Amino acid sequence: MATSPKERNVVLIPVDGSKNSIRAFDWYKDHYHQENDKVLIVSAYEIPPMQAAKHASVDFKNQLLEWQILRQKAEDKARSILKVFEQRCLPFKELISYRLLPGGGKAGEVIIGIAKQENVDEIIIGSRGLGKFRRTILGSVSDYVVHHASVPVIVVPPG
Repeated sequence: MATSPKERNVVLIPVDGSKNSIRAFDWYKDHYHQENDKVLIVSAYEIPPMQAAKHASVDFKNQLLEWQILRQKAEDKARSILKVFEQRCLPFKELISYRLLPGGGKAGEVIIGIAKQENVDEIIIGSRGLGKFRRTILGSVSDYVVHHASVPVIVVPPG
C-alpha cells in the first residue's frame, strides 16, 4: 500500500543577520523551495547572565531591572533581524507560508529545540567557514546542529 506524499515540507532556517545566513536563505529560495513549503525562520539570542551578588549592599531591584533591559535589547535585535527576512519572504509569499521565531538561549540549543517542537523535515543553515582551530575555540553553531539534529541538515558554505 503506497502512502500519499506529505502535503508540505517544514523547513527551519536559522538566521543571525550575517551574510552567511542570508546566503543560506537565498540558497533555499533559489534551489530548494517547493510550493506550499512551511518555512520557520529562527533568530536565537543569548540571554545575558544575571550577575551574582557579592556584597550584601547590592541593590537587587536595580540589578534585576538592568538584566531585564539587556534581555529585552537582545530580543529586540533578534526581532529586527527577523524583520529583514520577512521582507525577503514577501515576493514569494503566495508559494510558501512562513513564521518568524525569536528564541532565547544558546543558538544551537534553540535551533534544535524549535526543530523538535515544530516537527521540521530539514534544517538549512549557513556556515561561517571557520578553520578547525577557530571552530574549536569559538564553537560552531552549524557543527552543533549537524551533530544534534534528528533530521537532515544542509550546511550552506560561505561564498
